[in-house]
This record gives sequence, C-alpha cells and structure tokens, in this order.
Amino acid sequence: MGGRSLRLRLLFWIIIWLMPAAVVSVVQGIDRVQRDVSDVSDRLLQTARSSAADAEAVLASGEQVLRALANQTEVRAGAPDCGKALASAIKGLNYFTNIVRIDAKGQVLCSAVPLPADQADVSKQPWWASTDQHSGFFITPQINNAVSHRNVLGGVLPLRAGVEFDGAMAFAFDVAWLDILLHSRSLPSGAVVAVFDPVGTIVASNNPAAAAKIFVKAPQNAKGGERLSAAANGESWSYVLLPLRNNATTAGFAMRNSALFASTYLHVTTDLLLPVLMLGLASAAIWIFTDRQITRWIVYLRRIAAAYARGHYAIRPVALEEAPSEFRTLGETFSAMASAVQDRDRRLREALDNKSLMIKETHHRVKNNLQIVMSLLSLQTAKLRDPAAKDALKQAQIRVNALALVHRILHEIEDLGSVDVRRLIQDLAHQIQEGFGAERRDLRLEVDIAHRQAPSEIAVPLTLFTVEALTNAFKHAYPVGARGGAIRVSLAPIGKGKLRLAIEDDGRGVQGEPDGNGIGSRLIQAFAQQIGGTAIVSGRDTGGTVVELIFPDPLFESEKMPEPVPA
Repeated sequence: MGGRSLRLRLLFWIIIWLMPAAVVSVVQGIDRVQRDVSDVSDRLLQTARSSAADAEAVLASGEQVLRALANQTEVRAGAPDCGKALASAIKGLNYFTNIVRIDAKGQVLCSAVPLPADQADVSKQPWWASTDQHSGFFITPQINNAVSHRNVLGGVLPLRAGVEFDGAMAFAFDVAWLDILLHSRSLPSGAVVAVFDPVGTIVASNNPAAAAKIFVKAPQNAKGGERLSAAANGESWSYVLLPLRNNATTAGFAMRNSALFASTYLHVTTDLLLPVLMLGLASAAIWIFTDRQITRWIVYLRRIAAAYARGHYAIRPVALEEAPSEFRTLGETFSAMASAVQDRDRRLREALDNKSLMIKETHHRVKNNLQIVMSLLSLQTAKLRDPAAKDALKQAQIRVNALALVHRILHEIEDLGSVDVRRLIQDLAHQIQEGFGAERRDLRLEVDIAHRQAPSEIAVPLTLFTVEALTNAFKHAYPVGARGGAIRVSLAPIGKGKLRLAIEDDGRGVQGEPDGNGIGSRLIQAFAQQIGGTAIVSGRDTGGTVVELIFPDPLFESEKMPEPVPA
C-alpha cells in the first residue's frame, strides 16, 4: 500500500471489512435460490395436477361406469338386453361416444350405439393383442372412430371369469371434450397444458402449436413430477409430465421461466447485487467524503505551500472556515511557519545586505590601497636611473593595476560571488594596450572572449595570468622601434568541461626569456596551477608566439554540483 493515495487506502480497507458481510449475503442468496427452485418445482407440479384434475376425473368416471356395467348379468353375458343397458348408461355422458362389450375373441357382443358389421371385430386392433395381459383399466392410443368419425381414446377394462380371460368392457371417449375441459380451467397466464395418449401423441392442448415444441421428452418414459426444461418461441420453459389414472395416460403442464422464476430473479438480484451495491455506495461515499473533507483541503494547503516555496510568505490560508478542525489547526501552523520564515528571511536579507556592503567596501578600500601602491611605485620609478630597475617596477605596477581592476569590478557588481570574465579580460587587455602605447605603434588588439561567470578565487589568478602573457607579448614580441602587428586574446570552450585562454602574437616571439626560467614564465605556470589548469607556450608556424591556458570550465563545474539537500 506504500505510495498510494489516502482515498485508495480507505477504499481498500472498507472493502476488506465489508467483504465478510458480502460473502454471507452471497451464500444466503445462493441458498434462497435453491429453495426458490424447489418451491417452483412444487408449485409447477401442483398446478399441473390441478389443471389435469378434470381430465383425470372423466377417465375415472368412465372406468367406474365400465365396472358398474360389467357387474350387470345381461351385459356380462352379452344378452339381447345388453345393448339397451349400455345405451341407457351412456345417456347424459356426452363425452362418451359409445360403450361396448367385447368377448374373449375380440368380437363385439353389444354396444350402446350399433356398429357396422365390419366394425364388430376388434381383434385386429393393435391394442387388443395385449388386453389379456393387463391387470386393470387402461387407455388405448388415439384412434378415429368409424361411427362418429371423430378422434377418440379407448378406455378398456379387461374382464375375467375366475382366472380365464373373459373379454372386456370398453368406451370411446371424444378427445374434443378434453380440449373443452382444458380451456375451461383457469390457468396462469401463458401456461400450456396438454394430454397425451399412451404412445405420447398429444390428443388435447390449450395451445397445440406451443405444446408440440415444449413437450419434447417422451411422456411414457418420464418420471412423474420431474421438472424438465425446453425452449420454444425464443423463450425458456419449465414443464412437468404427470401420469393420470394409474399411468393410463399422461398430462403435461408448462410455464415460461420468466413467469415461474420472477420472484427468484428478484431474490437473486437482491441477494447477489446488494453486496455489490453496498460496496459501491460505500466506495462512492468514501470517494465523495475524501474529496470534500480531505483532498479538497490538502490541495488548498498544497497551493499555499507552493506559494511559500516561491517566496510569497504574505499569503495566508484564510479559506479554511468550513474545513475540519485538524485542517484549520494545520492552516494556523502554516501561517505561523510563514511568519517565522518571513521574519527570518528579513533578518537574513538585512545581514546579507550588511555583508555585501562590507565586502564592497573592502574591495573599494583594497582597490584604493592598490592605487596608492601604484602611485608609490610610480614615484619610485621616476627617481630611478637604472633602466632594468625602472622596467621591473613598471612590471610590478602593471600587476598591481590588474589586481586593482579585479577589486574594482567586484566592488561594482551585485553578485559578489562571481565575476564576468569577458568584461574583466576586455578591460584588462585594453589597459595593458594603453600602458604600452600600442596605438602609437600600430599594434592592434583583438579580443574574443566567451561569456563566462567565474568565482573570485579563479578570477584573480586568471587575471594575473593574462597580465603576464600580454605583458610578455607587448614587451618581447614587439621591441622598441617595431611598428605594426596584432595580438589576439581569445577564450572558448574546447570539449566538455574545459576552456582555452590563448594570447597570440605575430611578433618575433618571447626573446627575453629563452630558457623559460624568468619571473614571467614562472608566474604563468604558478597562476595556471592555482586554477587547476595547464599553461603551454609555443611558437606559431606563421611566426609569433601562443600562450595557452587549459583549465576547468566554471560553468560545467557548477552544473555538476549536486542540488543542496533541504534542511
């Protein structure tokens, strides 16, 4: 968590603490879904039983009628009054189209509605071959009745005389009545109910087109009460298949999952999404709270701190009236700190001004003292008659004058820590040029100095080095009586971190110190070493002398210095 914002840390810990409650809620939601699914299956089965109750009652009543008629002697024996008894029994039972008594060979002995001669033998019917195998009432597959020319279901009750098969009683049930019964029931909206014959053919339904797509599993193989799934008309359905009248036939009931599981979907949404919503609301609350009560004031105080960093200590954090007390206290601390820093800066500026004034005064006095020294040297030079002595004092006078120039420039500039090297060398070169009367002798001075700032500890040796090199050039390269020539002073960078100061002349070279052991040569080497540089004196191919100083670039050195560590 290191380095992350306060807002993210709060969100992390809130999620950690709320996660157990969210897990418990999810577990409860899963348990509720399982219970809802079980309740849906039970409700589906109960609705299926209710919707098929009328059809089952009709079949049950038909079985009871057959059992009652089988107990009548004239019907059982197929006596002449058999047909009249059957006709009497069928009156009022509109959903039965006929009732017959069949002997053991499949011959119709009598019927409530007389049958044509070619219909009196049922032994060739597929269902008859297994009739003597049935122990009780059963329903035949749907057939087309030759008398009524309507689709019917046959209800068959096998009869026995002792253990011997004694034929059967049978009725023909008009399946159109099943449609009427199914449509008369009050069913849930969109529900589909169907009745199947023993081979799985739908004989009646309140929605035949949908029923044909939904009830895809063979009813005769289905387990009663098992919830099954199907897809029809672009929707998912759940349905059950319910055996009727001792498995004589089957009823199916189906409903859309969207209707069945509406409450389940609501529970799932509530139980599973509630933890997410809870976490989301908590996160939103933390986000808004931290923005309005924490981040907002942190940003404000950060702007105040940035203003202080730029030196605007007069600004005060006055907009913290609505902030929490901790931020108001922090704002008061900022104000006190700004006042203390402002007061300390004022004292430091006053001390720095006093120090600068004292340093400038020191440089001014040093310059004045050096000028006094120059005047004394000038007076002493005037009294001398020895040319060598006079020349030595004049050389000393030039060196003292160079030092005075450095102190004059340091006295005039604002930044006492550094000197403009270009201005320093230009002024120095022109002073030496005037001192040797170069213009009267047609000696040109060319100065090409790169802009650099150098600290005073470098400026003084650099100045003295330039004095020695220029003095040697004016004094030895162009002897008395020589006219015309050019001396060039240049300062330029040569590669990363180095500067090259060169004094070049086109005269006859340094003739006065051929062995390089004179005072000027030794001073040149000494001044070069003081600034960490190397001095090189060489002749030019075209005539003349070059005095070079290779030394570290003050600009490069300042860039390499590490940033100061804040206290």
